[in-house]
Amino acid sequence: MNRLSKYFARPITIYTIFLFLSSASSSVHAALGGDQDSVLNDQKALNASLTVSDRDGYKDYGLALPTGGTVHEFVAPSGRVFEITWSKKGSRPDMNQLLGEYKNGFTGQFNGGTPTSRHADRTDADFVMHSKVLNRYFSGTAHVPSLLPNSLHGPVHQPVEHAQ
Repeated sequence: MNRLSKYFARPITIYTIFLFLSSASSSVHAALGGDQDSVLNDQKALNASLTVSDRDGYKDYGLALPTGGTVHEFVAPSGRVFEITWSKKGSRPDMNQLLGEYKNGFTGQFNGGTPTSRHADRTDADFVMHSKVLNRYFSGTAHVPSLLPNSLHGPVHQPVEHAQ
C-alpha cells in the first residue's frame, strides 16, 4: 500500500478533504467581474438591503449598508459586474469583498498616492479605479473596460450619494 492510499483509506480524511473543498467554493463572491447571481453574496456579506433598477442596457444593484453608505454594482446583459461605486462616511466598505480578483489593484502604489491618501487613481490595461476621501467620507468607482455593455461608451459615472 503506498502513502496516498493509506490516507485515502481513512473515511475521516476523505470527509475532511470534502469539507475543505466545499467551503473553498462557497467563499466566491460577486465583486467586480463576478456574475449577476453572486451579487446576493455581496448583499449578505455586507449585511445590506438591495434594490434593483433597470437602466439603459444594464442593471443597477444598489446596496444600502446598515452603517450608512451605498454601493452600486452595475451588471451588463452578459451577466457580469462591469462597474462598482461606493460612498460611505467613516470608513470604506469592504474593498476585498467588492473588488474580488481586482483587489490587488487597490493595494500598493497608485498614480495618485497610496490607498489611504486623499485621492488615488489606478489605471491599468483592463482596470480603472478612482478613489477619494474628504472629511472621512470615502467615495469611488472602479470598472473593467472590457466588460462594459455595448450601450455604454464609457463608465456609468453615476454620482455617489453624499453623507447625511
